Amino acid sequence: MTLHLTQGWTAAPADTCGSLHLTLHNLGETDIRPASFCYTSLARIDETTDVTGGTLVNSYGSFVEIVPNADIPAGGTWQVRLRGLIYGAANRTQGVITAWITTTDGRTMEATIGDLEPLDGAPRGPGKDWPPGQITEPLGLLPWPAEVAITDWGAAPILCPAPGSDPAPFQAVAALQKRLFPADPAAISLSHGQPVHTSQTQDLPPHGYRLQFGAEITLHHADPLGLQYGLTALAQMAHAARIDDRFQFPRTGEISDAPRFEWRGLMLDVSRNFHDVRVIRRVLDVMAWLRMNRFHWHLVDDEGYRIPSAAYPALNTIGASRGMGQPMPPQYGDGPSGQSGHYTPTDIAQVLDHASALGIAIMPEVEMPGHAASLIAAVPGLRDPDEPNGCYRSVQGYTNNALNPGIPKTYDVVETLLDEAAALFPFDIIHVGADEVDLAAWGKSPLAQRFAAANGLATTHELQAHFLRHVQDHLRQRGRKIAAWDEAAEGGGIAPDNALLFAWRTKEKTAELMAKGYDVVATPGQAYYLDMVEADGWDARGISWAGVSPPQNCYDYAVADGLPDGPGQLVGVQAAIWGEYLDTTDAINAIAFPRLAAVAEAGWTPEAQKSWPRFAALSRLVPRL
Repeated sequence: MTLHLTQGWTAAPADTCGSLHLTLHNLGETDIRPASFCYTSLARIDETTDVTGGTLVNSYGSFVEIVPNADIPAGGTWQVRLRGLIYGAANRTQGVITAWITTTDGRTMEATIGDLEPLDGAPRGPGKDWPPGQITEPLGLLPWPAEVAITDWGAAPILCPAPGSDPAPFQAVAALQKRLFPADPAAISLSHGQPVHTSQTQDLPPHGYRLQFGAEITLHHADPLGLQYGLTALAQMAHAARIDDRFQFPRTGEISDAPRFEWRGLMLDVSRNFHDVRVIRRVLDVMAWLRMNRFHWHLVDDEGYRIPSAAYPALNTIGASRGMGQPMPPQYGDGPSGQSGHYTPTDIAQVLDHASALGIAIMPEVEMPGHAASLIAAVPGLRDPDEPNGCYRSVQGYTNNALNPGIPKTYDVVETLLDEAAALFPFDIIHVGADEVDLAAWGKSPLAQRFAAANGLATTHELQAHFLRHVQDHLRQRGRKIAAWDEAAEGGGIAPDNALLFAWRTKEKTAELMAKGYDVVATPGQAYYLDMVEADGWDARGISWAGVSPPQNCYDYAVADGLPDGPGQLVGVQAAIWGEYLDTTDAINAIAFPRLAAVAEAGWTPEAQKSWPRFAALSRLVPRL
């Protein structure tokens, strides 16, 4: 390439979010006459940003387009400074992700990009604090079990079903291990090895198991999931002992175990950056190895509509695509051609079958009323024609991106889309988002304001709550429960009796929701959002709006401390992988581990049995994507 972008950052004055200093280097032998300079960045700007070196013509989400004020001579540079961002930078990964120019003769030239560099001496710092850890007993098992009483250790045997035991569960776990660790020796055989007797018993909690080691191995289990979890535990222990000499296999003693929480989840955002079925199946396999049981599939957001729709097929063309010249410009790591992708009904059926075999339920998310730019772009009639464009901007930088409660068609469309989702997904809960609607949304929409006046609604929160109660009633009539982010309790909120809320902001918000009677899944951004920055210092990676979340901070987060006794319940925990810059499995692996395993242990292991040094050692055995 003949273009290279260097980028620098200066911290904010008191009233701004800092400045980007961009220099485009022409490494070629001919002058370049640019018609426009485009880039995508997590450091966002808007129409109030002061641009020096060119004229801002478009800022939408993470996409920026500037008309340069000069040519770029051969061997020379062009500079642009953007002062007064609406979202700043705190490390090297929060600057420009992709950049290109279009020339006056119609060519597109992409640039290589250097790291964002601090121009005012910000400390570099480590990228990740993940010490080697320490084990006190040679048990390669994560999440750690509720009770361990092993009296003797030895070499790991190959395990096999005892005569009379159903071989199918053994084969399922053996296949899981083979997919996750294709180069490692198998822990389970169906034809030879040390027999494992299985016995269903009534004295265990739901999904629990008890392993007894001696002359024989006996696996007592409460139910089919307890059997699966017990066999997975055996496979983990045997696998660790055969690949790492720090670990051995129990010869005598007992392990008793059961999950701490009913909901042990992972959310994956595929709207910001699409991941194909192969990746989704791998995610599910890693979850099963960690005995997680709920996959929250974030299929819809501003940047892409990934769930199939027969009623509105444009959602899978216009709504699922972005690029130069399209309704949605490139975003988050896209080049000028953007990206496209959605799942077919066959894709979803294959993923559901895979998840079901692993004991994982899948909850789809169909985002509404905010984060709806892709939906609004693809389905005509969802905008109030008299609402000024740009009268509000979401925190991610999208203008006029919320479905309008004052437009009757809004309800027809969302009911149809929810019915389509219900037909595709058998799980009894559908997540509808309901987060981050800008407080100025609908304030300048005549249709919304007339609707608000007619229904006695005064604020954006109250308008949203009215809309969500309609959605909740629709789902209730179809035998489904509504799930949403914690904002769904604001403005009067949805009814607690048929709802599951996901508390992402603070522990105090979790407590508040429970006190109002909502059942809650804790997914705190400051601890369980796996895209959050992992360490202080410029060389760390990740987003930083929720602060710094090192692996130990994630592990030590005491999710249930300080919560009320009810009337609502804390039903579980959930990790989240948001996809703004996590566009590949390598990018996810670099930041999500070991924190994904830490959330898995929070969902499974009693608080009193947790140990950071032990976890730090064991988490290195966890498979990645």
